[in-house]
Amino acid sequence: MPIWIVYVSVMLLFLGCNSGNDTATKPPSSEPSGVFEGDVRSYQHGVDFLKRSEGRYWLVWASSGVPPQGEDEQGEWIHDVYAASINANNPEIKPFKLISEVRAQEPSSAAVAADGKIMITMEDAFEADDVYAQTYAIYDASLNPVKPYRHIVANGGHSGHVTAAGGYFVVAYSEGWVDGGGVDDLGSGDDVLLATYTSRGDLLHVNDVAVGERTRDWWPLLAGSPKYVLVLWQQFVDDETHARLLYRRYDPETNSWRGDAAVLLEAVQYYTYDVQYLEALDSFLIYGTDAQGVGFARLLTQEGTMAAYHSALPPLVREAQPAIRVRSDDEVTAVYPSAPTGLTVLSVGSSSIELERTVAQSYRWFYSGTDGIFTDDNSVYFVSLSPDGIKEVRSDLK
Repeated sequence: MPIWIVYVSVMLLFLGCNSGNDTATKPPSSEPSGVFEGDVRSYQHGVDFLKRSEGRYWLVWASSGVPPQGEDEQGEWIHDVYAASINANNPEIKPFKLISEVRAQEPSSAAVAADGKIMITMEDAFEADDVYAQTYAIYDASLNPVKPYRHIVANGGHSGHVTAAGGYFVVAYSEGWVDGGGVDDLGSGDDVLLATYTSRGDLLHVNDVAVGERTRDWWPLLAGSPKYVLVLWQQFVDDETHARLLYRRYDPETNSWRGDAAVLLEAVQYYTYDVQYLEALDSFLIYGTDAQGVGFARLLTQEGTMAAYHSALPPLVREAQPAIRVRSDDEVTAVYPSAPTGLTVLSVGSSSIELERTVAQSYRWFYSGTDGIFTDDNSVYFVSLSPDGIKEVRSDLK
């Protein structure tokens, strides 16, 4: 096994804001990490790297100020949406405010379409007390407004995320809230829906993903290939402290489902899962942490075949995304943050998922959002949202 010399530099980046959010307008928070008293998502929540055509990245995230302020004196959340241009060869975060309004715009979720246009969606408490909506804006590749903030995905929508599939944007979001059960017995979402847009942000379709009185479903995540979108969400399980993890494939070109909803895992830790499309393998990588605290990974082809799986991995950090590097036509390296510290390195082939190694480091990840990129063949760069601001974690693999 090669020796990994890990350099981890954790640098505080203080962010800025001038908006607010009443906590009564949003689904209840989940448990603190044990590192910080209270819900750290009140400081920052939701982060994405977006690859640009010239090789740089946009970093997009939601934060409550410069430095992050957390809740205001009335207990309101006050996030705005920020962006920074990132050079992968020498990452440096110089934030600018992209979306600013009263109350909160979080968690932010961003995606880039095949023509370079960018959609940013967020749960938004702009309208009034006890009212929230899933909203969005469209930008060109330089983050100039094409369809400026604020447009509505759904009044009453929350916890939404966006992906791109070719020339389409697809937003999955929750509706409704049911008290009781869930994290700290605070309740769960009720339904999951999906909205399809052109790359200019024009609504084409709205579809039910999991809607009805029989189940309680929420926190949808999704990934897009050139053809399909894979939607992943959690479903409430009565009298249990874990959720059921489900998925479904959607074709935005024909506005049709490719098969029925299916259970991927019977018992997953709340909010602790993710999905990524691996272009080199033309497959979706789904991974997370099960109810026993053990990590898992599944490789699903575009046609819905389970091509590979691993059920004995280090646990994933909640709301964390991986750094991905293509090694060859049939091998991809995926590096994800392990709970509570460290990194997990997977080697993913067209029919295999292997634990290549784990990397020890001292930084303790927060649950409010983490994403990463490779800066070269042997180096990864992660950003992790925290009460102190964005923390940068660099690991060099040699």
